Amino acid sequence: MPSVPAPADPGRDDDPARPDRDPVRPGDREAWLDRLCAQDDDPFDDPQEYWDPESCAPPPGEDELTAGELAEVRAAAADEMLALDAASTGRRGPGMPGSARVFPGESASRAGGFGVGMAWDVMPGCGQLAVAADAAVDGGGPGDSFGGAADHELVGLVCAGDRVEAHAAARKLVAVAEVFRRNPEDGFEPTAGEMPAVVHEFTRDQLALALGESRAAADWLLTVAWHLATRLGGTLDALRDGIITRPKAELIVRLTQFLEDDEAGAVEAGVLDRAGRLTPGGLRSAVARAVIEVAPEKARERRRTAAKFARVERWAEDSGNAALMGRELPPDEVLAADQRIRWWAGELKQAGLEGGLDELRARAFLDLVLGKDSRPRAPGAADTAADTAGEGAGPAQQPPGAGPAGGAAGGFAGQVTLTVPLGTAAGLATGPASCPGTARSTPGWPATWPPPPRGTPRPPGA
Repeated sequence: MPSVPAPADPGRDDDPARPDRDPVRPGDREAWLDRLCAQDDDPFDDPQEYWDPESCAPPPGEDELTAGELAEVRAAAADEMLALDAASTGRRGPGMPGSARVFPGESASRAGGFGVGMAWDVMPGCGQLAVAADAAVDGGGPGDSFGGAADHELVGLVCAGDRVEAHAAARKLVAVAEVFRRNPEDGFEPTAGEMPAVVHEFTRDQLALALGESRAAADWLLTVAWHLATRLGGTLDALRDGIITRPKAELIVRLTQFLEDDEAGAVEAGVLDRAGRLTPGGLRSAVARAVIEVAPEKARERRRTAAKFARVERWAEDSGNAALMGRELPPDEVLAADQRIRWWAGELKQAGLEGGLDELRARAFLDLVLGKDSRPRAPGAADTAADTAGEGAGPAQQPPGAGPAGGAAGGFAGQVTLTVPLGTAAGLATGPASCPGTARSTPGWPATWPPPPRGTPRPPGA
């Protein structure tokens, strides 16, 4: 900092860019301007070199691009954008849209082969893919890392691991099918390579003991292995290559197990080409629709048979709470019950009961089942439901279990959207209608699929 005060008019600083570094003084300002104009070094005087690419017109002095040249430019730009967006175009893997194009540029990371469209990204599930995925990790111990790997390469590693898991699951199910073949029921004498229809009664116990699983889980594992080995070979191949996951393969088995072999094959052929790209919910809808189209009478009979085993199940949640669920219920009554639960949850919220929508719906469900009224009450107010259901009270003031004149609660009309094909409505076809209002959308379902109850159609191997 200077030790003397700054002058009132310090003047201009020296221009460091001027070659002569002469200061501009009031006396020679005009001479300095003349000298600056004479240099003629304005870099923006050349319109060709500094043409504005945002302008619509081509650079001065140049002709416009021909139609062919313009098409090539646009195609190159489109290819680049598709390559850059490849990681977000869908499922990754062999034949999948997310791996249809090679990501531009080169990668020096150990995971470079898992980039979009690269060699490991389009390889089916196999042991070699697992070895390559292991080699792509830096370290190999507790300090494993993915340093230098781009995001799309990391996603490729995740998808490769998914295919490796599916491949291992397919190999496991093939081995389970061989256990099934070697342990037929007493009295069955299979020929070479023939798969028996029923497994020995103690095989489930042996498999459950070896895997540390329940007998029901071992039973389902044998059932899936039998179906994949005997009549759903395409599903097994797709699982072995990692195109679909094991839960999707089990879903196809579960929804086709009551069909004949040719019918199950027709359903499989109708959905397998897109099963890898569909979500589990989407695949469930596609298989259910295909089943109705292939065997409408059997689908109808299956529903009638399953309705005979309507039940309410309860189990302990991992948190220490409990769960209660109704199974195989009439769809119209389920929709009406859901609407009533939603209505009473709104009444609880309007009355001032705290909680989110799910919490209020759960409270409303218990209120309706137990005949309770959980609406907050003012101090000194009546606590019993009978005191609140006075004469002239409207529906919003009545407890959930009370109906007109103290009778049972009135029903609710379910409001749904039913989509029916025109040919079906006209009686010219038997295509299935869709009713999305009963789709499974509530989280918290049991993690493992329970086997069908006794008496429902089961596969021959169960």
